[in-house]
Amino acid sequence: MLTFEIEKLLIRLAKEKKTITYSQLASYINKKSLEKLPEKGKALGTVLSKHLHVICEKYVKNGKPMIGSLVVSKKTGMPSEGFFKFAEKLYSIDLKNDDHKRIFWQNELKKVFEEFKD
Repeated sequence: MLTFEIEKLLIRLAKEKKTITYSQLASYINKKSLEKLPEKGKALGTVLSKHLHVICEKYVKNGKPMIGSLVVSKKTGMPSEGFFKFAEKLYSIDLKNDDHKRIFWQNELKKVFEEFKD
């Protein structure tokens, strides 16, 4: 149920060409669902990453970009380290440094926006 709600929100955000922070996503889900998420900290990352990985894996297997690239850290404005580790696994790539990660994320974000344009 949570995975479905998260995916639905991400599709809407992709159409609007917007990102969302991890805590904003948790807050949104907590308003919509009986199942509650922690709203910050490591526990939030652990729970959200499980749902985001399921969604991203489904998309990549279907030839689409990682829609989870829309979810970013408040501090960095980019996805968490877990996103990049999962991207390396999904795409069999090696993101060697922060520049590679930023470029990969920016390209993935463009692909997501392109995928969901009206």
